[in-house]
Amino acid sequence: NLTARRSPNFYNITNGRGRVVRFCLFKNSYKLGEDIVGTFDFSNATVSCAQLSVSLQSEEHIAEDYKRGRSNPSRVNYNKHHEVCLGLKFSHLVLPIPFHVTPDFSTDLVVLKWRLHFEFVTTPKLIETPTESVDNWQGPSSLDVETMIWDLPLHIYPSVVPAISGQQT
Repeated sequence: NLTARRSPNFYNITNGRGRVVRFCLFKNSYKLGEDIVGTFDFSNATVSCAQLSVSLQSEEHIAEDYKRGRSNPSRVNYNKHHEVCLGLKFSHLVLPIPFHVTPDFSTDLVVLKWRLHFEFVTTPKLIETPTESVDNWQGPSSLDVETMIWDLPLHIYPSVVPAISGQQT
């Protein structure tokens, strides 16, 4: 069963200035209705991440022979996780997959794919956050920020309805 396999996949997400976060996704294949669960580890970051968002996104590609003009893939966002993460060492993601969406598929006419679409708002300088001994800390009043995006492909399969084991009379 492809959707039952759990072997953590780790992704070191970096930009031109250094390491932003280490993301762990526990599997890459899901069934409709399951939760996408992942963790963010900022503890070894060399770039401060002020906020992040993750969207479950479908991407529909029409075959060249059937396109009207030069259209790009059609993308639709479903669920979104947004978090202010400045000063965090760790965080997590739980993103439900709706039951009403269409699983991946491919035909001669169209291909439907799924992905997680990440947006990270980073700062050019590492922001020093307080240690545990500090009672009161105030974040910076202004920040220079940069936004970076990253896409991670996923597979979404149909949910299997269990067969009825007996007949009622």
